[in-house]
Amino acid sequence: MAVSENPMSAPPATSTKTSTGKKIAIGCAGAAIVVAVLAVILTVVVKKATAGPEAVVKEFLAAAAAGDYARAHSYFSAPLKQVQPLAQFQAAASARSSFFQVKDTTFSERSVDTGGASLSGSVTLTSGTQVPASFKLVRENGAWKLIGYNIGS
Repeated sequence: MAVSENPMSAPPATSTKTSTGKKIAIGCAGAAIVVAVLAVILTVVVKKATAGPEAVVKEFLAAAAAGDYARAHSYFSAPLKQVQPLAQFQAAASARSSFFQVKDTTFSERSVDTGGASLSGSVTLTSGTQVPASFKLVRENGAWKLIGYNIGS
């Protein structure tokens, strides 16, 4: 007597591999989506947290560009005013006035914590030249003030 096998009784060998592969692919896709959503949330939170410091930097640059060095200097923190008094700032800003003629700012690095805020990236001058720029700010009497800045080097 011959024994015959029923082709319907055994599942194909690839179905287990395919099922496991699909589960892995779905898990990886889900993890990628979660990471992307978290990255977007983090970016939005950091941009919102650095909005105040960024506004101060833009106001500082606009005042210096307009030649209103006293107003630009008013965005300095007390320690920065001691290091760079108004007369010294005015002389330095006048000598490098083109660095304050800014039409756009791009901050690729932003941070804010209890100690202050930091913005780094570049500024695009009205001439079209892009130069590196970084700004450090602290909270002083409830307002953001510059504690340090570097434009062009």
